[in-house]
Amino acid sequence: MFTSEADFERADWPLIQNGAVNLFWKPEILAKAREALSALDYEIAEVSCAAEVPNFEVQMSRALSWKEQFGCEPWTGNLNALEDGMRHLPFGPSGRNALVMTGFHHLVAADGKRAHSILDIIESAARDHLLASNLLIALVQTDDPRYSCESIGCRNANWNGAEWLNANRGL
Repeated sequence: MFTSEADFERADWPLIQNGAVNLFWKPEILAKAREALSALDYEIAEVSCAAEVPNFEVQMSRALSWKEQFGCEPWTGNLNALEDGMRHLPFGPSGRNALVMTGFHHLVAADGKRAHSILDIIESAARDHLLASNLLIALVQTDDPRYSCESIGCRNANWNGAEWLNANRGL
């Protein structure tokens, strides 16, 4: 975890210090964060939110090892089931997972409340996994530089450090 001064210099510290859900606008900044987490032995699962609903659910099923966890697939979109899947997310030897979600604005446009609930579930699960010394970080890319998502897991989703300022998101 984070026990030494050197740990606080790692690329994952700024991505988890204020909550596990991090927003990204520019794909190149997302790619840098993804590469940095990969270099720290994070297992990376990628999900495109631009996909049609059944395909999105299949991708989430793969990301959460749905078949291995529950003996069936795919996840059917039920949010209570997603919460169970996130709670029991398997971690490898490093104890570090990153969920990369691209095109999140598509989920927001289709159903903003559901999109918010998905981030809330991820944030809550990330906090629960900390109790077992596992790290879960979500990198969420949106084409909407004005997107904000308050009160997830009793926290807000925060823009990453490189795009924190509105000017860095073209606003």
